[in-house]
Amino acid sequence: MKVSPVPLSDYSVSNAPGTVLSYFGYEFEVPWNGGFQEKVGNSMVQIKFQSGQDLIFSVPRIQEGFLNELVQDESLHMKTLGPLFGDLMRRSAYDQYATLLHTTPSSVRALGPRNEANRDLTLLTLKAITIGPGLETGAFSFQFSDKRGFQVGDPRKAKRVDLAVFDLGKGRVEFICGAARGSVTLSQAEINRILKTVHPTKKEGAVASSAGTSATLR
Repeated sequence: MKVSPVPLSDYSVSNAPGTVLSYFGYEFEVPWNGGFQEKVGNSMVQIKFQSGQDLIFSVPRIQEGFLNELVQDESLHMKTLGPLFGDLMRRSAYDQYATLLHTTPSSVRALGPRNEANRDLTLLTLKAITIGPGLETGAFSFQFSDKRGFQVGDPRKAKRVDLAVFDLGKGRVEFICGAARGSVTLSQAEINRILKTVHPTKKEGAVASSAGTSATLR
C-alpha cells in the first residue's frame, strides 16, 4: 500500500506485426498477430491469444469515476460511502483514480479531522482490494497527446499489467494485460502499443481485423 504512481519513463512502442481490435465503440492495436479466442460480454471482452497473451478490455458502465461507480452500483451495496467521499465524487474520473492510487499509509493523518481520516482509511482499504496484484512491482502515470492514465504493474517484474485510460473523448476504458504461459512475457513497448493506439470510433460492434482483413468474431 506504500506504492504510489511515478511518471512512466519508457514510451517505446513495439512495431511488431499486430492485430487491430474494435469493441464497444473503441479501437486499438495489439502487437500479436496469431489466432485468438474471445468471449464477449456486456461492455467487457476477454481475449486469449494462441501466442500466450491474455487481454481483458472493458468500458465501465458508470463513466463519472471510480468512486461514483462504487456508490451508484446497487449490487455493491456501498451507497452509504457517498457522504464520506464528499467533494471527491465531483472531481474528474482521472482525479478520483489518482487520489486512490496516491493514498498511502503515510497520508492517513490520525491527528487530523476525523472525517478526513475515515475517508483516507476507506480509500486505503479500497486500494488494497481493488487495485491489481501488480501494484507491488510499481505504478506509473502516463500521458499521450490524446489520453492519459495509470498503469499498475511493471511488465519486467509482473505477469499482469492493469491500465486505466482517461480523456478519450467518449469516456474511460480499462485493460488487463497478462502473460498466460510461463515462458511468455510482456514488455513495456507492447503495452505502449495498446495505449498509443486506443481511440474511440463510431462503430459499436465487436470486430477484429488483421493484415487489413476484418472479420466479426462471435
